[in-house]
Amino acid sequence: MKKFTPCLVIAICLLAFTLSNCEARDKSPAPAQGVQQGQLATDFTLTDLNGKKVTLSSFRNKKAVVLSFWATWCPYCIREIPGLKNLHTKFNKRGLEILSINIAANDPPYRVTQYVKKKAIPYTVLYDKDGTLSRTYGVTGIPVSVIIDKKGKIVYRGYGMPGDAEQYFTKTLVKK
Repeated sequence: MKKFTPCLVIAICLLAFTLSNCEARDKSPAPAQGVQQGQLATDFTLTDLNGKKVTLSSFRNKKAVVLSFWATWCPYCIREIPGLKNLHTKFNKRGLEILSINIAANDPPYRVTQYVKKKAIPYTVLYDKDGTLSRTYGVTGIPVSVIIDKKGKIVYRGYGMPGDAEQYFTKTLVKK
């Protein structure tokens, strides 16, 4: 009987511990803030080419957002522009905001401004003058694209836009 009592106490303690953790497992934790798929996108404020401050969190619960990190001298970035323009044309009025973020590496503001005018880029272009946002988002090569849903959660992160980006927006954005 003496050996039975310590075993019974241990069994009861283990059962109580296990049951106390069951409630925590039922509640889905909110995604962590960060820069990887599945996380809430890290907030930031940058200035556009006209001097207007743009804050990522201002779009939360209103619009899906594409972050496109690029530079004027990057041939792969240049190839992305027609696709981004097409997405902007098709989905801007349906709740898509494209924030094109120039990484400012060997790209002074005047060159970026001239380039945007020359290419008739219709979406918002931001200038990451000290590279802080690029480092925050772990940009080590360009172009890097980040798709953020209306709730602020990153649903895609990769080099360039995914081939099925248009299908994603067709399914998730409300038609107007």
